Amino acid sequence: MNTVPTQLTMFGVEANPETVFHVFHDESGTYVPNAGDRWLLHSVLLVRASRQADVFAALQEVRKRTEYFGEIHYSDFRKSAGGHKCRCATGWLDVYARQLSDFCYYHCLAVDTRSPGFQPNRFGKPHHVYNYFARVAVVGSIAWSLKPYQRVALKFYSDAKFRQEGDNFATYLPCEVYNQIKEKRQQNRGEYPEIRLVQPEVVPIVSDPDGVRPELRQECEIIQLVDLVTGSIGQALTDRSEQRAKIALAEILAHWIEDTRKPPWLQTEDLHRRFSVSCFPDSRGEFYNLPLAIMSRDQLPLPLLESL
Repeated sequence: MNTVPTQLTMFGVEANPETVFHVFHDESGTYVPNAGDRWLLHSVLLVRASRQADVFAALQEVRKRTEYFGEIHYSDFRKSAGGHKCRCATGWLDVYARQLSDFCYYHCLAVDTRSPGFQPNRFGKPHHVYNYFARVAVVGSIAWSLKPYQRVALKFYSDAKFRQEGDNFATYLPCEVYNQIKEKRQQNRGEYPEIRLVQPEVVPIVSDPDGVRPELRQECEIIQLVDLVTGSIGQALTDRSEQRAKIALAEILAHWIEDTRKPPWLQTEDLHRRFSVSCFPDSRGEFYNLPLAIMSRDQLPLPLLESL
């Protein structure tokens, strides 16, 4: 999986310099054939490695300002939308949209397992579904956000989860992403960057700041951010929870989603090619935009951002 020798300019500088991105992956939803959750969400945050320390510092600054230092896990949010924890989470979303999205690109693939176009018979075991769509999500994020880069190196991280014996997720994801991008470049080189794998396996990341190894504190903080965005998108799609804090966070993400669905020249959040949500499949097996269930909720949005 090594690339060809690098071409240099007359001054000894790389003509097409390589940019290293860390790929942070998180998943939400339980897949059980003919049961389980309707929606499986695979989220990918592409972080420019040279700016990862800046991401960590920005998230830490929000923690200090809101005086919350525990784990940010979307499923743990309950009634209070004005407490330290929810104010920290809202601050994280704000700093991502206003600052970090300049060099951190987020993509979520929302898979509708109850769509007529889903075709469950294609998959032998539940973990085949997870792994396949994790690959689709990563490849989609590269195509959408990294097209301007000619050469990138990728290192993969994912939220540490229990996986069944025989689940080859850790090696499958980097290898299959590499192979698919290589195949797509042969068909259309201009649409995808040349990629190199920094290492062949996914690094599992513990999301609890009190339980992570010191050398992975930055990655732990970022994987919590990905979980926060992923969970908020799930609530925006389904409006399933009545917990006030979850609703407040999901309303923020719903605004981003609706804004990025507009033509670029009509968007107001400056998130074009920096943040995206794709639903798949519709009845014809295509990508589509699902109306957000939370937007029909009859209540005023909570002014959390203004209160920070």
